[in-house]
Amino acid sequence: MKRLLLTMLTALTAFLVATLVSGLGQRELELYRTPRPLPHTAFVDGSGRQIDLGSFAGKVVVLDFWATWCPPCRAEFPSLDRLQQQLGGQGLVVVPVSMDRKGLPAVEKFYEELKVRNLGKYLDEDGEAAQSIGIRGLPTTLVIDPQGREIARVEGPAEWDGSAITDVLRSVLKR
Repeated sequence: MKRLLLTMLTALTAFLVATLVSGLGQRELELYRTPRPLPHTAFVDGSGRQIDLGSFAGKVVVLDFWATWCPPCRAEFPSLDRLQQQLGGQGLVVVPVSMDRKGLPAVEKFYEELKVRNLGKYLDEDGEAAQSIGIRGLPTTLVIDPQGREIARVEGPAEWDGSAITDVLRSVLKR
């Protein structure tokens, strides 16, 4: 009985993950008509140094709030890594901010498991940064223009390296 239940749970989990991943490409990135100012937002980097959004001035920032325990975050994360690889040298930076309370060790293990190679590590363990900009759930990703203003927000997972999103990001980079 336990074996049957475990098999059913494994199959259900596989189905849900496959459904989630297949649905990632359906999301489009819609830019706001008017950029929105952001409050001062600070978090720490992988070295434990406090950093704020001003540190990325002059770049297009894809600011992603996520957690290692979040299945949709896990599903979209490889596409963020590929986005950084594709557009990182063109004035874009992906800033994944972990909400994990277990800190850097959990993030490092996650990066190793998913073979993340192109992304920095950032932490918001107390949730203050997420709260200051109104994060309601995970993952939530903001696109920030070179002047530090929010120009788009996606709540839920997306295929960040798909053409529907990269075409919009490329147009923002050309401005």
